[in-house]
Amino acid sequence: MQILKVEAVVTPLEDMIVQPFTGRVVRQILFKVAEKVEARELLEFLSSSAPRKPYSITPLYRGGVPVFRTPSDSKPLCLRKGLEYGFRACFVVRSLDIIKVLYGFLEDVEIYGSKRVSVRITGTEILDETALGIPLRPKETITLCFETPTLLQLPKLRKKSKINRYLLYPLPSLMIYSLKENWNAYADWKIKMASWRANYAFVAVDHRIFPVTTIYDKERKPRGFIGYATYQIMTKSSKILEALSKLLHYATLTNIGKSRSIGYGVVSVTKPSQISKCRKILEKYVKTPY
Repeated sequence: MQILKVEAVVTPLEDMIVQPFTGRVVRQILFKVAEKVEARELLEFLSSSAPRKPYSITPLYRGGVPVFRTPSDSKPLCLRKGLEYGFRACFVVRSLDIIKVLYGFLEDVEIYGSKRVSVRITGTEILDETALGIPLRPKETITLCFETPTLLQLPKLRKKSKINRYLLYPLPSLMIYSLKENWNAYADWKIKMASWRANYAFVAVDHRIFPVTTIYDKERKPRGFIGYATYQIMTKSSKILEALSKLLHYATLTNIGKSRSIGYGVVSVTKPSQISKCRKILEKYVKTPY
């Protein structure tokens, strides 16, 4: 498995009111870019209704903070002319057709019919699954920062059940289950570690986790969590550490949980002393003191 990582900046050429969750704006931009260069594989990706999609994106970011609207916001979400908004997109590379998308960023793009935005690439990278991995050592601590609302879903007891049950806390086994299912769908090297082992390998020692409701459309208002959690590594097994190391790196590229392909569950892994970005996000979206 290889992953194409694209980082880009969007600059509106006029003020524009946009959808309340800006991951949908990013997906629309990618659609337009793919159409221009006739990247058929990417168009199939973006149109897919498969449960484990071979791509993921982030919402738009401004000043290191994701841009989305919550029910407490009384005004529509507006992107301002001339301001720069960043985003990241990652794609599983199945053929060279997906690389064609890079040429589509050379011109302005029209969204919402006739609203023009300038889109330029700020960085690209192709990562192979064999090179993925975050250093993990027994007794050390790591911090996961959940930058956008994360929808961590319990496995369904019945496959045909339409009821989704979410946890408002980052339980390691559910995070690893979500990541492992997606990884094994595309990677050559399959991860066989039982997900429940993550609850013993990662022991929470601190957290600032808060529920946040987003507005996706008129009917759907997903409620997930943002914030950060610090875990101490409590396993010495090299096989478990290798699996967890790859999955955590994979998480920073493809997000965690349900609706990760549209920008939910964006996560970064850092040291406990380097959480200033996460605090900044909490200041924006959490109204109660923490």
